[in-house]
Amino acid sequence: MGKNSLVLPVLGALAAAIVGGGLWAAIAVWTDYELGLIAWVIGGMAGYAVSYLSGGLATQAHRVIAVIASLIGIVLGKYFLFSYVIYGSINGMFKSEIMTLFRENFSELFQGMDIVFVVLAIVTAWQIPGRVNARREQSVTPQ
Repeated sequence: MGKNSLVLPVLGALAAAIVGGGLWAAIAVWTDYELGLIAWVIGGMAGYAVSYLSGGLATQAHRVIAVIASLIGIVLGKYFLFSYVIYGSINGMFKSEIMTLFRENFSELFQGMDIVFVVLAIVTAWQIPGRVNARREQSVTPQ
């Protein structure tokens, strides 16, 4: 596998984002409160997954992958929670009517502080691979 391979970073970022989205929904169900801060954490998880799986040699493409994966994780978290609230359980999560209802109400699900945490997630997912690269370069460069 080449140093600039994108396959593992893509898979890792998506896995981290999906797990993050699932945890966000589970915490919201458990606490009866949607903690927007977790959306920010999803961005960090995707960024670190990309950094780790690119061997600390992340490119601009890796950063874009981290951002896209974090957005996918956030939307999935919102979707999981939305379907749970509608059905009262995880049964029926993938029924076509819940998907349609989610699409129809999408803009209402992202308001106020949600947008702030989504922006923070995007910035974090973008910055982490670059910072890991810089840290790696400092440790390799002789002083």
